[in-house]
Amino acid sequence: MIVGCLRTPHLVTEYPVSYRDVDADARFGAAMFGKMGVVPGSMVMCTSGSSEYAHFWPYQLAVESLEACVAIGENFIFDAGRAEMFMRRFPIKVAFGISDAILDGMAALNLDTRKAFAPAEVICARDGAADRLAALGFAPWRMVSLGIAFGFVSPEGETFYDRDEWLIEEANGELLITALKNRASPVVRLRTGVKGSVSASHDFTLH
Repeated sequence: MIVGCLRTPHLVTEYPVSYRDVDADARFGAAMFGKMGVVPGSMVMCTSGSSEYAHFWPYQLAVESLEACVAIGENFIFDAGRAEMFMRRFPIKVAFGISDAILDGMAALNLDTRKAFAPAEVICARDGAADRLAALGFAPWRMVSLGIAFGFVSPEGETFYDRDEWLIEEANGELLITALKNRASPVVRLRTGVKGSVSASHDFTLH
């Protein structure tokens, strides 16, 4: 059992994560990385903070399960130079978990963000960073933080989340998430703070 940090605009709290949960999330992560083109021998740069370990460790395991390599950076302003270095020196297939903090750090270091990310074949960025990178001419995947899980939006606008583990619903224009399996933290209709709508088939659309 490990402990994660759940953050939404409504709540910040710790929550338990079992190894069953980690395995399930890693399987989903492997499927997502497959959609992003990760194959054996690929290199994925993953940027995350220590409080995000429960969210990101399964994705690091997913990369390893695909016989690919993980380059790990911190999701903090002070570590933006390491992210830039990884993309400059290594053939990064996916730059994963890119956040506003990384972009702000590059700006503070007077790094050219467009030049820094140009070598990465695929960028998978969190909400604010995805918008900023799109404004620079990139076509990033978007990571959607659903509090206890991630959803994804492809550059073409297709949405993904682990439907085996989660149910996404909508109430008053906000996405809610419920655990479907016997997870260590059995959330029910958790308010995510994410504005959106949900179709009859439970596909989500961001607003």
